[in-house]
Parts: sequence; structure tokens; C-alpha cells
Amino acid sequence: MKCTRANSLEHDIDSRISESVISCDDIESRLSNTESSLLSSTQNSSEEEINSSHHNFNNLLITNHHTNVGYLRSSFNNIHNCNNYEMYPKTRQDCCRCGSGVILVTTGVIFILGSIFSLIYTPFEIAMIERLRMTPGLPPYAWWKVPPDEVLLKFYIFNITNIEEFTNGTDTKLKIQEIGPIIYREKLTHSNVTFNENGTMTYIAKREAIYLPEMNTIDINSTLIVPNFAVLGGASFMADTPFLTRFGLNLLMRRLDSQPYKIISIYDFLWNMTDPLLDVGSSLLPSIIPTKNIGILNMFYHDFVDQVTVRIGTKYGNENFFKIDTFRGSQYIFGDPDICEDKITGSTEGVLYNQFITKQSELLYWRKSVCRVMPLNYEHDTEKYGISAYKFTLRNDTLYRKNGSDCYTSESMPLLDGLSDASMCYFDFPLVSSFPHFLVGDKNIKSLVEGLKPNNSLHSSYIIVDPVTGIPLEGHARLQSNLLVKKLSGFSSKLDKYSDSVIPMFWIEYHQVGLPWYVQYLIIFTVQILPNIQYFGIVFFIILGLYLVYSGLSRRKVVKKTEKCDLYIQNQKLQFEQENMLKQCTT
Repeated sequence: MKCTRANSLEHDIDSRISESVISCDDIESRLSNTESSLLSSTQNSSEEEINSSHHNFNNLLITNHHTNVGYLRSSFNNIHNCNNYEMYPKTRQDCCRCGSGVILVTTGVIFILGSIFSLIYTPFEIAMIERLRMTPGLPPYAWWKVPPDEVLLKFYIFNITNIEEFTNGTDTKLKIQEIGPIIYREKLTHSNVTFNENGTMTYIAKREAIYLPEMNTIDINSTLIVPNFAVLGGASFMADTPFLTRFGLNLLMRRLDSQPYKIISIYDFLWNMTDPLLDVGSSLLPSIIPTKNIGILNMFYHDFVDQVTVRIGTKYGNENFFKIDTFRGSQYIFGDPDICEDKITGSTEGVLYNQFITKQSELLYWRKSVCRVMPLNYEHDTEKYGISAYKFTLRNDTLYRKNGSDCYTSESMPLLDGLSDASMCYFDFPLVSSFPHFLVGDKNIKSLVEGLKPNNSLHSSYIIVDPVTGIPLEGHARLQSNLLVKKLSGFSSKLDKYSDSVIPMFWIEYHQVGLPWYVQYLIIFTVQILPNIQYFGIVFFIILGLYLVYSGLSRRKVVKKTEKCDLYIQNQKLQFEQENMLKQCTT
């Protein structure tokens, strides 16, 4: 820009030189005319006087012309001296490189200050803090909001193989055979997200099961023989009622020819299990029997829509990140501390765990279908997808009776270790939970039936979790549901055979098969790459900032020299115009 201004001034001076020459010629012409006038007006003067005046006038004219031209040329030479001397860059090309040093200095200072700030709060720490806030638009929130379809629901059903022998008394125990897996995909969606003023986030979690025909090898229309939940469950539910109530139920069962077992297809067992006893009962006692369909997956998923409030943000910190604050508006498992004092608060649904997990941490897992909070503890280090991880397993004593208050045992039929009452989550229907195939627990529960094959690798529950972010990399949650049959006195003999027993019905595996590639790369970048490169980046930006500041200050000096040069040129121009005007006026 400065170079352009200098060139403009040079052109202006050349123009003025040309104008000056033309003006002097005009003056000379006019002077010639004046001379003629003077000659005519001085006829009486002597010839010597006239020649002397003419000679002086010509000298004055020539002196005036050369003075104007010489003055302009002198000014122009001074301009070139300004361009070529020490008070300006040594070449005109350097002049054209002149830029705004202020911008460079400002950018450099920003880089330096930002790098110093990054030494206090590293990019890794900032990334983890932003993850705590679950900021919409950032990857952690986006992945949670629309979770990947990576959870498989594997269903295993126990088929009774000796129903005739057991009914006629030939066999004293039920023999069962595992049928499965029947595989579904569990689809999870989150909606109606609200960020609360107290530092929590509320959302609606909805789960549904989607059948996967390409992954199934078992015909879901094939038939099974299973315990009749309506008959045995109804009789067990009414076992402690007055005699007349039990007598009336017994008469109704005889009238309907209700059997303690049921031949049913796999599909109906899962989605559409009905019985005439349920039809009558729901009509007579709708508050006690709220549904006619007790298909297992129908009971699980017909109302699997829950309002969940979790803790987020720096207020609760890393240790409490994404832990449940309330579930369906309550902090308690059954919604009422008078029923059970155990809380859901502090647990998680297993989608995310807290950040910076240690080997001493205890992860609390809540699953509504299990009807209790289950603790997982560190077992050993492992690796998944190239990520260093921890393996946490479900403790073997999770379903053991505990001293003092115990919400998970039947008052009328105390449960053995390894069994947990789940009836309060299923309309008081007598269901109890256990490890699959009674993997752990009192040895007497394994003698109730024949055909179980407990295997720790197949029937234990665990998760593999990244300890930094708390994201589960893989998981297997496996639990079994059983029918609790109390003492059925006052009922028919065919029902009495099932008294005081726990009959395995099915077990479920929630299998998180993995993570999509973009979540894997996000974890690897956050946990492994970012902490290692952040300090190199900080040093680089400090050096870059210093360079920009130095470059900007250097160019600022050039700008100041150019301004001095411009001032000099303007002064020369002004002086020339003033003197030229005086000389013209004098002429």
C-alpha cells in the first residue's frame, strides 16, 4: 500500500514538471508580446537601454524555467532516496510486503495466552468437563441421545420333558431342557430431554424388542410344555387367603378344567400367553388381575417407558456422572420407602457409567425387569478394541439374604440364598430371580428340578468398561426368572404336587455386542491420543505465537518508516506548490 502511494506521488510530480514546462513557454510567449508592447511604448528610449532591459528579461525567464524544473527533479530524487535509503526498506519488493502488524501481534498474543491457559486446563480436562455437561450438539450427547443398536436380547426357555411321568407320580422331580436362544434386538430411544436447574437431566427412556429372523435358528411356532403361570401362579398368590376364598378358586379351576401345565408355542409363550382363568379373574377382580395377557416379553415391554432423572455437570462431578437421581419420580425401588428402603438413587441403567472409574469402585446396575439394584465389582484388567479396560462382574452373593431388612424374600415362604423376590414389579405375581441354571446360591435350590447345567462362562454377568469415560465396551447381563409355588393346601391333588417349589421358567441375556466404529475412535482419541499430543500442541502454539508477535512488531517498524517517508514526500510536495505559486505570481 505504501509503495502504491509513493508511485502515485512520483507520477504527480512528473505531471507537474510537464505542466511547469508548458506554463513557462506560455509565459515566454506572453513576454514576447509584452516586449513588443514595451518597444512600441519606449520609442523615445535609447537603444542601449532597450537592449539592456530585453537581455535582463530573458535571463529572468530562463532562470525561472530552470528553477522550476530543477526543484521538481530535486524533490523526485529525494523521494527515491526515501525509497532506497536506510529510513525505508532496501528494496521496493520489501515495501510491497508491508502488512498489518497489529493483526499478527494480536493473533500471536491469543495463541500464547491460549497455550498458557491450556497448561492450567488441558484439552483433555476440558473435553471431560464438557462431557459431564452433556452439551447438546457434541458427540457424547449425540451418541447417548440416539444410542446404537448394539444390544441383543437372547431368550432361553425351559421345556418340561417328563410332564406325564411327573403328573402320574412316576417321577418326583420335573425334568427340564433349555431351548434357545431366541434372539431379539433391544431398541432404546431417549426423548423429551430436559435440563433441570438443580444440575440434573430428565428424559424418557423407551425400550422395545425387535425379532431378528436372520439370527434365529429355532422355529418360534414350535411347541413347548411349560408351567401354567395363570393356574400355579394364581393358586400360589391365593395360598394365604381364607379357606373359603381358596375353595372358591378351586371350584372355578375345576369348572374351567385348568391344568398346572400348558402346551404352547414359543411365540405365544413370549407374547400372547392367556388362559380362561385370567379372563374370568380380570372381569371379577380387575384390581388384582390387571391383565389377561401374561406373555413374558409382553409383560416386560408393554409398558417399558420410564421417566429417568440423572445427575450431570460439574456440580455432581465425575464420581456421580449419569447416576440415577429418580426413577419414575421416586428414589426408591418400589416407589415407597415403607415397602422397601432400598434406593435406585446412585445406580445406572448400564448405558453409561461414571467417569474415572477405579479398581475400588462399585458399579450399581439397575434393570426394571430384574426388580433390584445389582452391584458389580472389579475383577481384572483387560483390553477391548485396543483400549485398556476393566472387567467388572456381578458378585456371587448379590442374591443372598442379608442381615436386617431384606426386601427380596417372601414373608410366607422365606427364600433360600440365590433367590430374589421380584413379585412387586409384576403385579405381585409370584416370580423370583436367580442366576441362570442356579449358578450360585444354596445347594438345595438346585435339587428342585433336574436338567440344569450351570456354567460360569455362560451364566455369569459382567461388563467390560473404559475406566476413563465410563462407556461400557461389552456386557453380558444374565438372570433367570422362576415361578415360586407355595404350599397349595386346599387345592386339588394335581396342583399339590408342585407345592413348595421353585420352577425355572426362562432366563434372559442382555448382550451388548460392542460399539460402532465412531464411538470406538472417539474413546481412543479422548483416552489415548489427546493426553499424549496435547503438550506438543501447546508448545507448538507458544512458538507460533512468539513468531507471529516478532513478525508483527518487525512489520510495524516498517510501517512507521513508511509513514515518515510519506510525511517527507508530502512536505516536499507542499513546499514545491507554494514556491511555484509564488514564482508564477511574480512572473
